[in-house]
Amino acid sequence: PPENADAIIDLTQTGTTLEQNNLRIIETIAESAAVLIANKASLRDPEKREKIYDILTLLKGTVEGKKKIHIFVNVREENLNKLLKRLPALKKPTVSPLAGKGWFSVNTVIDREEFLTVLPTLRRLAQGLVVHEPQQILELEEIARSENNISNSSTR
Repeated sequence: PPENADAIIDLTQTGTTLEQNNLRIIETIAESAAVLIANKASLRDPEKREKIYDILTLLKGTVEGKKKIHIFVNVREENLNKLLKRLPALKKPTVSPLAGKGWFSVNTVIDREEFLTVLPTLRRLAQGLVVHEPQQILELEEIARSENNISNSSTR
């Protein structure tokens, strides 16, 4: 930032760049949101509707990806049920047997805020933890329900 500025107005998402430049937010002037707008005629056209919902899926997926983390753990068979009872998930965790007898791989997507709460359980019951920050979470069932609701209302 210029040395001769007393104040700066900036569009910011996280404020990290401001902090890195020894600046701080003193007031929020306005908040914005992304909105996808389509007219009813476009929603009635099957080809255009498909493209609109592809775009909607990608946009929503990016927003959801920032709120979630994907974790992978290996767990002994005797700890598996204890872990599954305490482990949050979008739907249900994925459980796969490993090559070594008595071992399983568990992976799930959880809210970013839940990670610190679930970490002690993971530390006690699991062996090895990989945390992945997804770029997108595409909740396709939710998008399909939304598409059906909107396409039904646009034909009226």
